[in-house]
Amino acid sequence: MHSARPRKSHDESGAPEVSDDQGWFELWNVQQGLWLQHLLDESRANSNLPMWHHLHEAVDMAALRRAVALLVGRHQALRLSFRDTPDGPRQRVLPSLDLDVPLVDLTGAADPEAEVDRLVRAENATAFDDLGTPPVRVKVFRLASDHHCVYVNVHHIVSDGTSMGMLLRELLLSYQAYAAGEEPSLPPLPTEFATFVRDRQQWLAGAESTSMETYWLDQLAPPLPRLRIGDHEAPADDVVNETLEFGVEADITGGLAALAKESRVTMHVLLLGAFVVALRDISADDDIVVCVPFSGRDTAQLEGMFGNFVNPLAVRMTMSDSDAFADVVHRARAVSLGAYLHGRYPFTRLLEKLDVETRPGQNPVFQSSFCFADFLPPAGQTSQLDLCLFGRPAGDELSLRLNYNSRRLAKSEAEEVQTVFLAVLRQIIDDAAISLEALSEPLRQARQARRATRTRPGTSRRLGSLQASRSVAPNA
Repeated sequence: MHSARPRKSHDESGAPEVSDDQGWFELWNVQQGLWLQHLLDESRANSNLPMWHHLHEAVDMAALRRAVALLVGRHQALRLSFRDTPDGPRQRVLPSLDLDVPLVDLTGAADPEAEVDRLVRAENATAFDDLGTPPVRVKVFRLASDHHCVYVNVHHIVSDGTSMGMLLRELLLSYQAYAAGEEPSLPPLPTEFATFVRDRQQWLAGAESTSMETYWLDQLAPPLPRLRIGDHEAPADDVVNETLEFGVEADITGGLAALAKESRVTMHVLLLGAFVVALRDISADDDIVVCVPFSGRDTAQLEGMFGNFVNPLAVRMTMSDSDAFADVVHRARAVSLGAYLHGRYPFTRLLEKLDVETRPGQNPVFQSSFCFADFLPPAGQTSQLDLCLFGRPAGDELSLRLNYNSRRLAKSEAEEVQTVFLAVLRQIIDDAAISLEALSEPLRQARQARRATRTRPGTSRRLGSLQASRSVAPNA
């Protein structure tokens, strides 16, 4: 691996001098929005990506610190420094970083496990206030001679969820090798983060980028719909996220798996179709735009690289009463494939091209997101979107989390979204050919049953109040 080195110039005496302006390069895609949030001091700790892992064994701290140093040297994104300039924010890779890895001894605590939980929560809530220093923290908590907790926290501007999982795997593999007196065997990285960003900036000037831009401008042609759920006109300068955790039992999960196989779609696409149908039923909008996060790792070169490559993709679905649910699923598959095929085009650049009204704290393209993957994000992770549905396999069942902005939606409203979504799942495993018109009655009954169970009626708004006034024109 080649460390980033500033280029040298020469003064009049011929001696080389380092220019502080060399080595800085532009931020890529979602890094720009994260930098802006940091400058606005908007709940900075919400940009943390923490993870921790318990080792029920004695830990060789020298070996662990060597493993951390190896990964910091291996991945440029762990050595990124940021600053603002008259030309916009810039980042550079520090040639080296001596990252401190303290050992916190909790063996004297009355309840070491309770204490480590408290300290982890405190660490999670501690923001990276100075991004001029690489935003990375690593600590080890000793609960007993044979029980340790390894804690890692980085700012989202340098990492994504995929990177965090990869970092933990490489850290444990490297530590085990060093502890055994061996050298870690990690595959070489085919490229570096700075090279990736500079290559993509050049790509933006090419024909493929122009073609992808045309695709997205067509997909998101105005008027763009707004999701009419909850108080969508509420001020958005203060985002407060709450979560609902729920699951799908094994018999329904099995039926969904069989339906996905029969329909020749992934579980992700099937659940996405169910989600947009639920949103349509509640909001009375026939035109729905949902954000589907894309890893952005569109080449083999990026598979082992640490960094933030996520690109939000807009999946726009139009529906009508005459559509069968199966039609919606196949449409979701086609639109998703189109989005992935054009997923290299950065969303932040697309926003500059779209003729959309912007409001502080609101995304002008979508208000909801959907993601089905092998893991759920941290429960405390915040979003400026109104509704975010996450799902993952959990043995024979599904584990789901609905993240909602409580400044816009009451808890009862989020619970109705959950209720309608689950009702859609129950209906489609019995009859995937059911029309959306026929589906509306069982969904209405599910909403009514949910409202009947509320212990404090009258304390929240009603969803679906626009249902009777659905217009032929989308979002009219």
